[in-house]
Amino acid sequence: MNKILKRVITVTLTAAMTVPVLSGCGEFLGNSVDSDTIKVMLSGEEPTGWDEVIARYNETGAQETGVKLDVEWVSQGSYKEKLNLRMIGSEKYDLVFDAPFNKLRTFAAYEMYVPLEDYIASGEYPNLTKAFSEDIVNANYYYGHLYGLPMMRTYGNGINCVYYRKDLAKKYNIGVDGQINSYEELQQFFEAILNGDEAKENLVPFGVSGSRGFYSLFAQDTVDQAKNHIVRMSLGGAFAHILLNEENTEVVDIVYEGEDLSRYSQFPEKYQDGQLLGLQRLETLREWNKYLERDSLNRKDAWAMLTGLRCAAMVDNLDTYEQKATEFAQAIPDGELGIFILEDDVRNMEPEARLTDLKGNNFICIPAWSDKIDKVLTFLDWLYADSDNHDLFELGIEGVNWEAVGDDKYEVLETDKEQYSFPGYVLTWNPNFVRFQASLPDDIYQYKKYDLEQSAYYESPLAGFTFDTTELQTETSVVSGIMSQTSTALEHGALDDPVAQLRATTAEALANGLDVIREEAIRQINEFLAQKTHRNK
Repeated sequence: MNKILKRVITVTLTAAMTVPVLSGCGEFLGNSVDSDTIKVMLSGEEPTGWDEVIARYNETGAQETGVKLDVEWVSQGSYKEKLNLRMIGSEKYDLVFDAPFNKLRTFAAYEMYVPLEDYIASGEYPNLTKAFSEDIVNANYYYGHLYGLPMMRTYGNGINCVYYRKDLAKKYNIGVDGQINSYEELQQFFEAILNGDEAKENLVPFGVSGSRGFYSLFAQDTVDQAKNHIVRMSLGGAFAHILLNEENTEVVDIVYEGEDLSRYSQFPEKYQDGQLLGLQRLETLREWNKYLERDSLNRKDAWAMLTGLRCAAMVDNLDTYEQKATEFAQAIPDGELGIFILEDDVRNMEPEARLTDLKGNNFICIPAWSDKIDKVLTFLDWLYADSDNHDLFELGIEGVNWEAVGDDKYEVLETDKEQYSFPGYVLTWNPNFVRFQASLPDDIYQYKKYDLEQSAYYESPLAGFTFDTTELQTETSVVSGIMSQTSTALEHGALDDPVAQLRATTAEALANGLDVIREEAIRQINEFLAQKTHRNK
């Protein structure tokens, strides 16, 4: 961290806190907010029925906690900018939503959020201690502290799958009654669409978005890599394979994808030709490019292609199954939606089938200048005390918005109003509190339950590590620019001789700062592993 810049920021923030605010933000400062009220800022549109939920909380939870809520909803499109302005202005919020893709890294670097690890470890808030276990806490540190509680329903990023037209798979007799269970069957399906009646209607086999390309298809086996002391990670704008020693206590080497194969000489033998470390995938994607539309790099929404009868399949994960199933039925009422789970071990629901770094993608944070830390934590401790409290916010009022079905399912109740829909990732997501829609097909329900089990994951040797690029802004900017020249096109299989293209791009990046990034990464990872070893003694 740049200590001089940090001091400048600190002085600026201190000054900002002492200057009267004369704009419309003044209502949040001084004594205008009740001493028992915490001011909360969340991302998204205010849910229909939100006022009724807050009223129910005031009748129940507020009586128990002595804490009232004043919640401001800010649209996703403007949230990052408004959060930045209000935090820099030291406006008197007590709880805010943030994320690594918003301002979390920046605000954590300058200690603008309250460190929470000691509060969780103290036992004074037992429900938070139970909801956020020690391994989760340790994995979500930024710059040495837990600057926010991670909102995560599972320990991963969703079960990767292909959504496809099962009715068309049945038409061409692909799989067992249209159920695709292997890449071979998936390719048979694509070939059938490419050469069948659908081609005459300009329906392509596979729809992808410009930013994602083939996304998780043919992904590297990161669990096997981790068991062989290898961790794949983006470092400074380029993907690298980090080789650790047998004890996972020290870096042996870091090799960037696209480097000369001689750099892999210290890796286990099966990885030394680079095929299992990404090169084979590039060749396969080039072969499968024929299944995409010609202008795939400019496509905004792959799912809209499927529902709009422009493609027969697209890739995503099971997190959005409920929404997709509803939209598919509305768009193609005579069709049938199929699911192909990409990884064999995941499809068979094996233990330790997926790698996890236990990191959250979304967080709730307490601004450092809040004088109501105890009230915030008291409210959150109540929220995570039991499913009744939690479900009030995530699902709405039971008997009005929803009804329980068994222990972990629910059904939405029909009303003459828009349904209550709360974005759980901003406040309520937690593996201990999950209900599933009762309408889920049993196989999807079983996969979603499996996704909640920590035993389904293998913990990365570098779980909890965050690469700090504060001192590498020039290098990371240059390297990211160089790698982006080909990375997206490679993900679409759009370039001839893709391995040569990657090697040329990586060589250019190495000549423009990637080696400097590598040396700093080695230093930081070794420091992290030493601290981890000391902590575990």
